[in-house]
Amino acid sequence: MLSIAKESSSSRSIDAVLERPLPHNPDAERGILGAVILDNRALDAAVEKLRSDDFFLPQHRRIFDCMKDLAKKQQAIDTITLKEGLEGRGELEGAGGIAYLSPLADGLPRVTNVEHYVRIVKEKAVLRSLIYSASAIQEQALGGAEDASAIILGAESSFAKLREQAAGQNSWRDLFETWEEFQNVKPLRSLIENIFQADVCNIVGGLVGDGKTLILLSITKALLTGKPLFGYFNVPEMAARVIYLIPECARAPFFHRAKLFGLEKYLENDRLLVRTLSKGLRVPLSDPRLNPAARGAVVQIDTAVRFVTGEENAAGTVSGGLATDIFGLLAAGADGIGVAHHAPKGFEKENRITLENILRGSGDFGAFVGAGFGIRQIDEAQNIIHFEDIKARDAEPFPPFQIIGRPYINEEGDFRMYRKPNECGRLADYLDIPGRSKGGAPAEVREARAANIEILRRLLRESPDLTSQQISQRFHSMGIKLGDSAIRKYRKDFGL
Repeated sequence: MLSIAKESSSSRSIDAVLERPLPHNPDAERGILGAVILDNRALDAAVEKLRSDDFFLPQHRRIFDCMKDLAKKQQAIDTITLKEGLEGRGELEGAGGIAYLSPLADGLPRVTNVEHYVRIVKEKAVLRSLIYSASAIQEQALGGAEDASAIILGAESSFAKLREQAAGQNSWRDLFETWEEFQNVKPLRSLIENIFQADVCNIVGGLVGDGKTLILLSITKALLTGKPLFGYFNVPEMAARVIYLIPECARAPFFHRAKLFGLEKYLENDRLLVRTLSKGLRVPLSDPRLNPAARGAVVQIDTAVRFVTGEENAAGTVSGGLATDIFGLLAAGADGIGVAHHAPKGFEKENRITLENILRGSGDFGAFVGAGFGIRQIDEAQNIIHFEDIKARDAEPFPPFQIIGRPYINEEGDFRMYRKPNECGRLADYLDIPGRSKGGAPAEVREARAANIEILRRLLRESPDLTSQQISQRFHSMGIKLGDSAIRKYRKDFGL
């Protein structure tokens, strides 16, 4: 009976505690939000230590979340932008309305002790977590469904984490993703459908002079304007800003190219930030000044080799240097990375594009990128450029296509689509290279093959339900011997 009486007394004691106001400091919470309004840089100190759930009052959590969203979009954080942001989220009234927002910074000094406010709010949050954990343990014990040793083991883990947080140390658990973070993860995104993925490094590999810079500028234009890339690929998300790093080109030639694509107004309003050779020697990608500029922006790197410190053929140089720097920009909040990279000179004799033969230097160049295309200029006079997918980490490989630059860049300010996906063959179908290294078919064989593919396309447009045997008979009626297996291969390789 004594044991039961003690348990009942303990239960009433916990209930009494939970009926009291939970620890919180509304003044410190308001102080953090007001400090950010006075100086937007204060948000970095707050985000480093606090989660939204650390705020006790729900209106403060909503305002803090809105501030983080505005920072990600590179927008100023003030009363007006907060009002608009909260209205857009449908949370203005839940955040107290404009009457609550307006006086947040009142009475605060221009230089605030935001770190002190953060410590207070974090301490109160840890105390609340301690109360919640103790209550959860009590519920488990009162339920009697779990083994006592299991409950104790869980309690030890919970309290160890709380102990470290209270001491201002990072918990080992903080090294890893939480289930809540996985539940809140956004779906995979494309900034430009099928061409440019968000949150990864996107690479364009090709020979010197084959148009890599022009392609990166066209991608930049699509990201800034929201207009389809090459008039074909949709842009689901415009970039808040593009940073273009091109240390191998001076200001005048870069500006000439930028004007061809109509990018002057984006240079003027700082949505396009550029650093050329004229500004001085290259800025390392690890320069800490780049991180706040890259947050919420797309970073274009032209070309990769100019940011490699050491031997580009050494795997350690690439994986430990360039790759680490690019991952650092993504970790700092860059929305995506675009990289132009040179193909080896020997690629001139190739008649196919692969991840291994299109990127010069160490194989680690291909290892750290998330998506990429190899390019080859197949007609210099018209600037026709052939594209093939060389890496699609989280998507199906995309079919080849071709774009044309002349006269359209001069007349219209961009490339045009020349051969659309699923209407374009492989590189070998458009090249005639003496002395190629891969043993490709002679030119006349390739030409006959390309002609057969065009005939097959026409037949299928007219009669989409034709079987391979029926198609073979049609070819025979034209005097062309083409067996079922060859037709099936054409249909598979070209998506016919």
